[in-house]
Amino acid sequence: MRSAAIAALAAIGAVSAMPSSYASFKNALNRRADGPTDTQVLQYALTLENLEKRLYADALSQFDEAAFAAAGYPSWVRGRISQIAGHEADHVSLLSGALGNASVAECTYNFPYTDVKSFVGLTTLIENVGVSAYAGAAQYITDKDYLTVAAVILSTEARHQAWESAAIGNANPWGSAYDTPLGLDMVYTLASAFITSCPDSNAALPVKAYPTLTVGEGYALGSSATFTFDDPRNATNYVVFYEGLGSRAIQLDENDSATIPTDLQGIVYAVISTSSDPSAVADDNIVAGPAILDFPFNAWTANPAFSG
Repeated sequence: MRSAAIAALAAIGAVSAMPSSYASFKNALNRRADGPTDTQVLQYALTLENLEKRLYADALSQFDEAAFAAAGYPSWVRGRISQIAGHEADHVSLLSGALGNASVAECTYNFPYTDVKSFVGLTTLIENVGVSAYAGAAQYITDKDYLTVAAVILSTEARHQAWESAAIGNANPWGSAYDTPLGLDMVYTLASAFITSCPDSNAALPVKAYPTLTVGEGYALGSSATFTFDDPRNATNYVVFYEGLGSRAIQLDENDSATIPTDLQGIVYAVISTSSDPSAVADDNIVAGPAILDFPFNAWTANPAFSG
Protein backbone atom coordinates (compact mmCIF):
# COMPACT_ATOMS: atom_id res chain seq x y z
CA MET A 1 0.00 0.00 0.00
CA ARG A 2 2.71 2.48 0.95
CA SER A 3 4.80 1.58 -2.08
CA ALA A 4 1.84 2.34 -4.33
CA ALA A 5 1.33 5.65 -2.57
CA ILE A 6 5.00 6.54 -3.04
CA ALA A 7 4.71 5.76 -6.73
CA ALA A 8 1.61 7.93 -7.00
CA LEU A 9 3.34 10.77 -5.20
CA ALA A 10 6.28 10.53 -7.58
CA ALA A 11 3.90 10.61 -10.51
CA ILE A 12 2.43 13.95 -9.48
CA GLY A 13 5.77 15.60 -8.79
CA ALA A 14 6.38 14.88 -5.76
CA VAL A 15 21.77 6.84 15.99
CA SER A 16 24.02 4.25 17.31
CA ALA A 17 26.26 7.03 18.61
CA MET A 18 24.70 10.44 18.94
CA PRO A 19 27.82 12.55 18.24
CA SER A 20 28.35 11.00 14.80
CA SER A 21 24.85 11.91 13.68
CA TYR A 22 24.04 15.13 15.47
CA ALA A 23 25.64 17.47 12.93
CA SER A 24 23.71 15.87 10.10
CA PHE A 25 20.54 15.98 12.15
CA LYS A 26 20.93 19.71 12.73
CA ASN A 27 21.50 20.29 9.05
CA ALA A 28 18.42 18.35 8.02
CA LEU A 29 16.54 20.93 10.06
CA ASN A 30 18.32 23.63 8.04
CA ARG A 31 17.85 26.25 10.73
CA ARG A 32 17.81 29.83 9.53
CA ALA A 33 19.31 32.80 11.32
CA ASP A 34 16.19 34.79 10.44
CA GLY A 35 13.86 32.00 11.51
CA PRO A 36 10.09 32.28 11.21
CA THR A 37 7.98 33.84 13.93
CA ASP A 38 5.67 31.79 16.13
CA THR A 39 2.75 33.00 14.03
CA GLN A 40 4.41 31.81 10.84
CA VAL A 41 5.20 28.42 12.38
CA LEU A 42 1.56 28.01 13.40
CA GLN A 43 0.45 29.04 9.90
CA TYR A 44 2.82 26.44 8.47
CA ALA A 45 1.40 23.81 10.83
CA LEU A 46 -2.16 24.81 9.96
CA THR A 47 -1.36 24.52 6.25
CA LEU A 48 -0.37 20.90 6.84
CA GLU A 49 -3.33 20.17 9.11
CA ASN A 50 -5.73 21.62 6.55
CA LEU A 51 -4.29 19.21 4.01
CA GLU A 52 -4.67 16.22 6.33
CA LYS A 53 -8.19 17.19 7.35
CA ARG A 54 -9.28 17.42 3.71
CA LEU A 55 -7.57 14.14 2.78
CA TYR A 56 -9.51 12.18 5.39
CA ALA A 57 -12.80 14.02 4.95
CA ASP A 58 -12.88 13.59 1.18
CA ALA A 59 -11.98 9.91 1.29
CA LEU A 60 -14.52 9.09 3.99
CA SER A 61 -17.22 10.83 1.98
CA GLN A 62 -16.21 8.78 -1.05
CA PHE A 63 -15.66 5.37 0.55
CA ASP A 64 -18.39 3.97 2.80
CA GLU A 65 -18.27 0.86 5.01
CA ALA A 66 -19.09 -1.34 2.04
CA ALA A 67 -16.13 0.05 0.09
CA PHE A 68 -13.76 -0.70 2.96
CA ALA A 69 -15.22 -4.20 3.27
CA ALA A 70 -14.83 -4.78 -0.46
CA ALA A 71 -11.17 -3.76 -0.11
CA GLY A 72 -10.73 -6.50 2.49
CA TYR A 73 -10.77 -4.40 5.65
CA PRO A 74 -12.79 -5.22 8.79
CA SER A 75 -15.34 -2.63 9.87
CA TRP A 76 -13.19 -1.25 12.68
CA VAL A 77 -10.66 0.10 10.17
CA ARG A 78 -13.03 2.71 8.81
CA GLY A 79 -14.16 3.45 12.35
CA ARG A 80 -10.62 4.22 13.50
CA ILE A 81 -9.94 6.28 10.37
CA SER A 82 -13.08 8.28 11.14
CA GLN A 83 -11.64 8.98 14.59
CA ILE A 84 -8.39 10.15 13.01
CA ALA A 85 -10.37 12.43 10.72
CA GLY A 86 -11.93 13.95 13.81
CA HIS A 87 -8.49 14.47 15.33
CA GLU A 88 -7.29 16.33 12.24
CA ALA A 89 -10.37 18.54 12.35
CA ASP A 90 -9.66 19.26 16.02
CA HIS A 91 -6.07 20.19 15.17
CA VAL A 92 -7.33 22.64 12.56
CA SER A 93 -9.78 24.19 15.02
CA LEU A 94 -7.12 24.56 17.72
CA LEU A 95 -4.54 26.16 15.44
CA SER A 96 -7.14 28.39 13.79
CA GLY A 97 -8.29 29.57 17.20
CA ALA A 98 -4.73 30.35 18.25
CA LEU A 99 -4.08 32.29 15.05
CA GLY A 100 -7.38 34.15 14.93
CA ASN A 101 -7.41 36.58 12.01
CA ALA A 102 -3.99 35.32 10.95
CA SER A 103 -5.35 31.85 10.13
CA VAL A 104 -4.79 30.35 6.71
CA ALA A 105 -7.68 28.73 4.86
CA GLU A 106 -7.80 25.39 3.07
CA CYS A 107 -6.16 25.16 -0.31
CA THR A 108 -7.31 23.13 -3.31
CA TYR A 109 -5.72 19.69 -3.33
CA ASN A 110 -4.97 16.84 -5.69
CA PHE A 111 -4.67 13.54 -3.82
CA PRO A 112 -3.53 10.65 -6.03
CA TYR A 113 -5.50 7.80 -4.42
CA THR A 114 -7.84 5.82 -6.64
CA ASP A 115 -9.35 3.34 -4.19
CA VAL A 116 -9.49 2.49 -0.49
CA LYS A 117 -6.11 0.75 -0.40
CA SER A 118 -4.24 3.55 -2.15
CA PHE A 119 -5.93 6.04 0.18
CA VAL A 120 -4.76 4.11 3.25
CA GLY A 121 -1.24 3.91 1.85
CA LEU A 122 -1.24 7.64 1.23
CA THR A 123 -2.41 8.48 4.74
CA THR A 124 0.53 6.56 6.21
CA LEU A 125 3.01 8.56 4.16
CA ILE A 126 1.40 11.91 4.90
CA GLU A 127 1.26 11.15 8.63
CA ASN A 128 5.00 10.38 8.47
CA VAL A 129 5.63 13.73 6.82
CA GLY A 130 3.49 15.41 9.48
CA VAL A 131 5.61 13.91 12.26
CA SER A 132 8.80 15.07 10.52
CA ALA A 133 7.29 18.52 10.05
CA TYR A 134 6.47 19.09 13.72
CA ALA A 135 9.80 17.63 14.83
CA GLY A 136 11.66 19.97 12.51
CA ALA A 137 9.63 23.10 13.23
CA ALA A 138 9.83 22.84 17.04
CA GLN A 139 13.20 24.64 17.05
CA TYR A 140 11.54 27.87 15.95
CA ILE A 141 8.76 28.05 18.56
CA THR A 142 9.58 30.50 21.35
CA ASP A 143 6.22 30.53 23.17
CA LYS A 144 6.26 27.54 25.53
CA ASP A 145 2.48 27.15 25.40
CA TYR A 146 2.62 26.87 21.62
CA LEU A 147 5.51 24.42 21.93
CA THR A 148 3.41 22.21 24.21
CA VAL A 149 0.55 22.28 21.71
CA ALA A 150 2.92 21.29 18.91
CA ALA A 151 4.31 18.46 21.04
CA VAL A 152 0.92 16.91 21.78
CA ILE A 153 -0.14 17.19 18.14
CA LEU A 154 3.14 15.57 17.06
CA SER A 155 2.67 12.64 19.43
CA THR A 156 -0.87 12.10 18.17
CA GLU A 157 0.25 12.21 14.54
CA ALA A 158 2.91 9.61 15.38
CA ARG A 159 0.21 7.36 16.86
CA HIS A 160 -1.85 7.76 13.70
CA GLN A 161 1.10 6.78 11.53
CA ALA A 162 2.08 3.80 13.67
CA TRP A 163 -1.48 2.47 13.81
CA GLU A 164 -2.06 2.86 10.08
CA SER A 165 1.22 1.17 9.25
CA ALA A 166 1.00 -1.72 11.72
CA ALA A 167 -2.68 -2.38 12.40
CA ILE A 168 -3.89 -1.85 8.83
CA GLY A 169 -0.79 -2.51 6.77
CA ASN A 170 0.71 -5.26 8.96
CA ALA A 171 4.07 -3.50 8.55
CA ASN A 172 6.62 -1.91 10.86
CA PRO A 173 5.05 0.83 13.02
CA TRP A 174 8.26 2.87 13.26
CA GLY A 175 11.54 3.39 11.43
CA SER A 176 14.04 3.20 14.26
CA ALA A 177 14.81 4.72 17.66
CA TYR A 178 14.16 8.23 16.35
CA ASP A 179 11.70 9.89 14.01
CA THR A 180 13.22 11.96 11.22
CA PRO A 181 13.02 15.75 11.62
CA LEU A 182 12.90 17.77 8.41
CA GLY A 183 13.34 21.46 7.71
CA LEU A 184 10.47 23.68 6.63
CA ASP A 185 11.40 23.73 2.95
CA MET A 186 11.83 19.96 2.72
CA VAL A 187 8.41 19.37 4.24
CA TYR A 188 6.78 22.01 2.07
CA THR A 189 8.34 20.41 -1.01
CA LEU A 190 6.56 17.16 -0.15
CA ALA A 191 3.27 18.82 0.78
CA SER A 192 3.21 21.05 -2.31
CA ALA A 193 2.92 17.96 -4.50
CA PHE A 194 -0.69 17.73 -3.30
CA ILE A 195 -1.53 21.46 -3.39
CA THR A 196 -3.07 22.83 -6.57
CA SER A 197 -3.72 26.39 -5.40
CA CYS A 198 -4.31 28.39 -2.22
CA PRO A 199 -6.53 31.42 -1.53
CA ASP A 200 -4.89 34.76 -2.25
CA SER A 201 -5.96 35.83 1.24
CA ASN A 202 -3.63 33.29 2.85
CA ALA A 203 -0.45 34.76 4.30
CA ALA A 204 2.68 33.87 2.36
CA LEU A 205 4.68 31.23 4.22
CA PRO A 206 8.47 31.65 4.59
CA VAL A 207 9.06 28.44 2.66
CA LYS A 208 9.84 27.29 -0.84
CA ALA A 209 9.60 24.03 -2.74
CA TYR A 210 12.72 22.42 -4.19
CA PRO A 211 12.63 20.79 -7.65
CA THR A 212 11.06 17.36 -7.86
CA LEU A 213 13.07 14.19 -7.25
CA THR A 214 11.85 10.73 -8.20
CA VAL A 215 13.38 7.31 -7.64
CA GLY A 216 13.20 4.50 -10.15
CA GLU A 217 10.71 1.74 -9.46
CA GLY A 218 11.91 -1.44 -7.83
CA TYR A 219 14.58 0.19 -5.69
CA ALA A 220 15.97 -2.06 -2.96
CA LEU A 221 18.56 -2.11 -0.21
CA GLY A 222 22.03 -2.83 -1.56
CA SER A 223 20.94 -2.32 -5.17
CA SER A 224 21.55 0.48 -7.62
CA ALA A 225 18.72 2.99 -8.02
CA THR A 226 18.33 5.79 -10.54
CA PHE A 227 17.35 9.25 -9.34
CA THR A 228 15.55 11.55 -11.78
CA PHE A 229 15.73 15.33 -11.44
CA ASP A 230 16.54 18.48 -13.40
CA ASP A 231 20.24 19.32 -13.16
CA PRO A 232 20.90 22.89 -14.36
CA ARG A 233 24.18 23.07 -12.43
CA ASN A 234 25.79 20.16 -14.28
CA ALA A 235 27.88 19.46 -11.18
CA THR A 236 28.92 16.34 -9.30
CA ASN A 237 25.88 15.34 -7.30
CA TYR A 238 25.27 13.21 -4.25
CA VAL A 239 22.15 11.53 -2.96
CA VAL A 240 21.77 12.19 0.75
CA PHE A 241 19.63 9.76 2.76
CA TYR A 242 17.97 10.87 6.01
CA GLU A 243 16.66 8.40 8.58
CA GLY A 244 16.11 9.37 12.21
CA LEU A 245 19.06 11.48 13.34
CA GLY A 246 21.47 9.99 10.81
CA SER A 247 22.31 10.80 7.22
CA ARG A 248 24.66 9.55 4.52
CA ALA A 249 25.80 10.97 1.17
CA ILE A 250 26.63 8.76 -1.81
CA GLN A 251 27.98 10.09 -5.10
CA LEU A 252 25.81 9.59 -8.15
CA ASP A 253 27.39 8.08 -11.24
CA GLU A 254 27.09 9.43 -14.79
CA ASN A 255 23.61 7.91 -15.04
CA ASP A 256 22.44 9.57 -11.81
CA SER A 257 22.44 6.19 -10.09
CA ALA A 258 23.81 5.10 -6.72
CA THR A 259 23.74 1.99 -4.54
CA ILE A 260 21.26 2.26 -1.69
CA PRO A 261 22.79 1.54 1.74
CA THR A 262 21.83 -1.79 3.26
CA ASP A 263 21.19 -0.42 6.77
CA LEU A 264 18.25 1.88 6.04
CA GLN A 265 14.89 0.98 7.59
CA GLY A 266 11.35 2.28 7.36
CA ILE A 267 10.49 5.62 5.81
CA VAL A 268 13.60 7.39 4.49
CA TYR A 269 13.94 10.79 2.85
CA ALA A 270 16.46 11.51 0.09
CA VAL A 271 17.68 14.75 -1.47
CA ILE A 272 20.16 15.49 -4.22
CA SER A 273 22.96 17.86 -3.22
CA THR A 274 26.28 19.05 -4.58
CA SER A 275 27.75 18.53 -1.10
CA SER A 276 29.50 15.28 -0.25
CA ASP A 277 29.22 16.11 3.45
CA PRO A 278 25.72 15.50 4.87
CA SER A 279 26.38 18.02 7.64
CA ALA A 280 26.98 20.71 4.99
CA VAL A 281 23.78 20.15 3.00
CA ALA A 282 21.95 23.47 2.85
CA ASP A 283 19.60 25.53 0.75
CA ASP A 284 22.32 26.70 -1.64
CA ASN A 285 23.46 23.17 -2.54
CA ILE A 286 20.21 21.20 -2.61
CA VAL A 287 19.44 20.35 -6.22
CA ALA A 288 16.19 18.42 -5.78
CA GLY A 289 14.03 16.54 -3.34
CA PRO A 290 13.21 15.20 -0.96
CA ALA A 291 11.79 11.96 -2.25
CA ILE A 292 10.26 9.33 0.04
CA LEU A 293 11.58 5.78 0.08
CA ASP A 294 10.16 2.91 2.12
CA PHE A 295 12.13 -0.07 3.43
CA PRO A 296 9.78 -2.31 5.46
CA PHE A 297 11.24 -4.73 7.99
CA ASN A 298 9.79 -7.54 10.08
CA ALA A 299 9.59 -8.00 13.83
CA TRP A 300 12.65 -10.28 13.98
CA THR A 301 15.03 -7.79 12.33
CA ALA A 302 17.50 -5.80 14.43
CA ASN A 303 16.27 -2.21 14.53
CA PRO A 304 19.14 0.06 15.63
CA ALA A 305 19.23 3.79 15.06
CA PHE A 306 20.74 4.75 11.71
CA SER A 307 24.14 6.31 12.41
CA GLY A 308 24.83 7.66 8.93
